[in-house]
Amino acid sequence: MTTATSAPAAGLGRLAAPPFVGILAFVAVLGIVPLMHSVLQLVLDEFPEGYDTPVSLGIGAVAVGLMIYGSLSRSEAVGTWLGFIAAHLVWSGWIELSFRFNPVYMGMGPLIVDGEHVLSASLLFVEATVGLLMATLPFFVFNKDTRCNAFMWIQRMCRYDAGKPSAASERNFARITFLEVLYVVWFCYAVSLFLVDSRFFGLHHPVTYVATFLLAIWAFYLLMRLARFTRILAAVRYSIPTAGVMWITIEITQEWGLYEEFWTKPREYALEMSLLLGAFVVALVLAVVMPRRRTVRPD
Repeated sequence: MTTATSAPAAGLGRLAAPPFVGILAFVAVLGIVPLMHSVLQLVLDEFPEGYDTPVSLGIGAVAVGLMIYGSLSRSEAVGTWLGFIAAHLVWSGWIELSFRFNPVYMGMGPLIVDGEHVLSASLLFVEATVGLLMATLPFFVFNKDTRCNAFMWIQRMCRYDAGKPSAASERNFARITFLEVLYVVWFCYAVSLFLVDSRFFGLHHPVTYVATFLLAIWAFYLLMRLARFTRILAAVRYSIPTAGVMWITIEITQEWGLYEEFWTKPREYALEMSLLLGAFVVALVLAVVMPRRRTVRPD
């Protein structure tokens, strides 16, 4: 197969070809998750009580501005990246911080079962939204424009013909990426919460051990598929669910005490966060300047 290359391709050399296209996309997509955790923690730590709410509203407002700009742009690259960044800002600024508002206002403490701290009050609010998640998810599962392999597999299993998908030129990449990020984060959050909640399974329940092992295998499988991509923007969108699945294993293994969750303590682990930020920025910049190439989709 011959693929059209551009000037940036010559400059990037080997990095503009598999498996590095997928690796750079994955590092950029996965890297923003701990960074947003740090931003959230800094907002809670650095601003006086009561000021974190207007700050969170401001973060969400910036995200909406990015989303509008990306939606109006005809560029797939602009739409994909701005939709991706806007979704993470909305989740951290409008969603995650908003879940902390009522527990603080009501003086709610963490959930304790059999003397063990299970979930914080804000996470209980997140867990309670799973009904809304499942009620709205079919809209995306049975959408004719979905490119999600899992959703298309469900359509085939249900013998559902969604119709001919829209042409690439008609797709709003900012909206697509924005919604995909929100639903992947939401779904993976819910899975991890139900696994560690001892009212359902628990951190050291056999089901949690098996599920974490299987999720790690699934993430590795998705990474192998991702390594075959030749077009960076397609790789970025494929990296979103890949990173989501891997993050569940990262969160649960951290709860097992295998390592320190340093991204929630950015001031204490300034060096580590600086290195993480540097890796994210490098991967993001390289991914942004990566030339457009035809996509090689895994079979």
